[in-house]
Amino acid sequence: MHRRLPLKSPFPKAVYIQNAKIYRLLANPKRLEILNFIKDREATVEEMSNLLGIRPANTSQHLTVLRRLKVVTFRRNGRNIYYKIANPRIVEPCRIFKEIREEAKKSRNVAT
Repeated sequence: MHRRLPLKSPFPKAVYIQNAKIYRLLANPKRLEILNFIKDREATVEEMSNLLGIRPANTSQHLTVLRRLKVVTFRRNGRNIYYKIANPRIVEPCRIFKEIREEAKKSRNVAT
């Protein structure tokens, strides 16, 4: 007879709490677009606002949230502030979810 091991969570509770904060942060499409835009380059609020089609004040609010959780970093150069992603791996879920959706779509098309 096999003896069953007790169930144990793979991570401490604090990891889930911190991850939930990041998931909430990433649940906003504008923030995801910002992060993907600055994944490989620096950009100013003005550049990001033009890309997103929103006011610079709104872009700054999104960046404040991202800075608070240390997802983006910034540097000043004169009057300009340049933002960049702290760790490009933070946007990997975007790519992964896109691939999952594409695979699901293909499998639905094959099944019909």
